[in-house]
Amino acid sequence: MADRIGAYHLANNPKIYEPARTNTFRFVVTGLDNLRRADNGERIVNAQEYLEFSVDKSSVPNFTQEVISVKLGNSTMKAAGMPEFSDGTLTINDYIGAETKAILKAWQNLSYNVREQAVGLMGEYKKDCWLLEYTPGFDKIINQYVLHGCWISGLSEGDYDTNDGGKRQINVTIQYDWAEMSKAD
Repeated sequence: MADRIGAYHLANNPKIYEPARTNTFRFVVTGLDNLRRADNGERIVNAQEYLEFSVDKSSVPNFTQEVISVKLGNSTMKAAGMPEFSDGTLTINDYIGAETKAILKAWQNLSYNVREQAVGLMGEYKKDCWLLEYTPGFDKIINQYVLHGCWISGLSEGDYDTNDGGKRQINVTIQYDWAEMSKAD
């Protein structure tokens, strides 16, 4: 019983109790091949790759379900109702050479073009995204999520500040229709 109180049991079974890390992930957006800058319409090359290497943080997909209450007499039965997936969030490092901000603005521009004051078509702005979780050495995927129908519903940046020399980051709110988790082979 003593080996179950402390960490000895964990230490004696390292194949089972290897901690999953928060920093061994990739967030991949598919279908960014034909992005055009929002400011001048020029094609952006390597958008998917540049965005993938710019992701600093990603939320993990999840959902909640409505509760259907059925009352009869003096009691209540509860049943599962409709699911709703939460907003996703990304924190993106703003790299100058990779034009990270331009990529995000171009993707967002597909859902609403500010110049033309026009909402885009879902077939153009909704993209599938993948959140991949790896072992510590990035040699094996241990969990993967596919987020269906992702699009940017909000971008925000910190203020410019002459007293702060830190890195610029962009906070992204993404919507998605549903996400599926699967264990990698």
